[in-house]
Amino acid sequence: MYKILLTGLGSIGKRHLRLLQEHDLPMEIHAYRSSGVDKNEFPDVIQHTNLEAALTEDPDVAFVTNPTSLHVETATACAKAGCHLFIEKPLSHSLDGLDELINTVERNDLITYVACSLRFHPVLQRISSLLDNNTVGNIYSYRAYSGSYLPDWRPNQDYRTSYSADPKMGGGAVLDLIHEIDYTYWLFGNIVDVRSWVGQVSDLGIESEDIAEIILETASGAVGQIHLDYYRPDPRRTIEICGSSGTIRGDLIDGTIHIRTAQHSKKEQLEFTSNDMYERQLRSFL
Repeated sequence: MYKILLTGLGSIGKRHLRLLQEHDLPMEIHAYRSSGVDKNEFPDVIQHTNLEAALTEDPDVAFVTNPTSLHVETATACAKAGCHLFIEKPLSHSLDGLDELINTVERNDLITYVACSLRFHPVLQRISSLLDNNTVGNIYSYRAYSGSYLPDWRPNQDYRTSYSADPKMGGGAVLDLIHEIDYTYWLFGNIVDVRSWVGQVSDLGIESEDIAEIILETASGAVGQIHLDYYRPDPRRTIEICGSSGTIRGDLIDGTIHIRTAQHSKKEQLEFTSNDMYERQLRSFL
């Protein structure tokens, strides 16, 4: 019987709870909830209002699902108690405390994962295999785009009071939409140079940045551009890659990939649900 601790049951914590409950491993689920116990909403979860009390239950794994600004403090406490760690992205909003966390994880030989779930998106996994097979030759450049409307993210909450709107809590387009930074690093390798413009251009009325335009150079010499924003009315999440012998264009929302080379032009349609990549991520971690 595995003991699993969730350190927050907000929207992402609830998603992980649902996936865990659907999993075929025998498990006992605990939750640390600073907002208080709610046995009606979570009848099958053993709830605690104190993290130290939750850790006395000796959980095997901790899912760090509270606000970004609390991740390192919470993860370090769980690591000191011997928990393997599944940490929601991003790892933190600053570098403070990271050395202690890393040292604790290494000393206790803990599996530690930061949840960059788009690595499990079928479009990106397919693109990864195309790049591995040198389908479009040497990569010269790439453009990743992620834009959506922050007020639509959590319809039951005033977006201006969410952590996304507060840079002190880890909000802002750069960290909230860090998936694009992560998956382009995963696909194209180490970054040797970064230029960016980060700020506010919309009338959302939030303290955190609502746009980031980032230009990167990889160790292989490819030049990349990443656009992130909080204000786009119609969501868009795309990647375009230009190589020496062709191009690849992927749409992560509609699940399409266009491959064009001198020899052929092909469109692939991948069937998936947004839940699929979270399920694949969870299985990989477990």
